[in-house]
Amino acid sequence: MFTRKLLIGMALGTMTVAGAGCSTNAGNGALIGGASGAGIGAIIGHNSHGNTAGGAAIGGAVGALSGALIGNEVDKQQAERRYSEREYRDYPPPPPPDEVYADRYYDGPPPPPRYEVVEVRPYPSAAYVRGYWVRRPHAWVWVHGYWR
Repeated sequence: MFTRKLLIGMALGTMTVAGAGCSTNAGNGALIGGASGAGIGAIIGHNSHGNTAGGAAIGGAVGALSGALIGNEVDKQQAERRYSEREYRDYPPPPPPDEVYADRYYDGPPPPPRYEVVEVRPYPSAAYVRGYWVRRPHAWVWVHGYWR
């Protein structure tokens, strides 16, 4: 009779503590695993050796350790997810197009030709085509000279 009351008291106490929870998944896993392991260990210990308290203690320890390990891995995964999301969110936006294409001219006639250094003729019949400006939508773009 005393053993039954002890088991019921332990189960109610464990459920109360497990219901309160912890701030981490490792703590919650340890509480839930410990409670489950203690209950299963008590049942197995009572049925196999008649040692309910010993089975509950061993089951509770194994369950708490297993639950804490699993909860710790879940905490690591959640921290990794938070870090990777923050990594992209905290970067500043890219610069506006005007800063990227600062050497382009937009309105009016093409700018004066750029100075180019002509390299040595690659073969005797090669002819050099000088660089020139090309009008693109809303911009003048310089095309470098080349050997033909």
